[in-house]
Amino acid sequence: MASMKEEAIREYISNIDFRSDDWSLSNIKEDMRKFLGEEPGVDIEYKKDVVINEVKGEAEEIKALEKVSIVFFDLDEKFKKLEFLID
Repeated sequence: MASMKEEAIREYISNIDFRSDDWSLSNIKEDMRKFLGEEPGVDIEYKKDVVINEVKGEAEEIKALEKVSIVFFDLDEKFKKLEFLID
């Protein structure tokens, strides 16, 4: 059974549109600090790929968000890590 903190984190992360530019790491940490009572560790992982444009002969780097990990101190006084796969 998930704790209140886990549920709050899941709800918060599910409401973020990671495809837009309206989010930032500092905003996520600040918002979570307000409802968790602590600043969690937030890890953002990107996947990178390179596509070669044969017409121009140039390489184009494509960077997409892959995973968000949140590390926090739960109510049972143990560290927990939640990972959310994005797209």
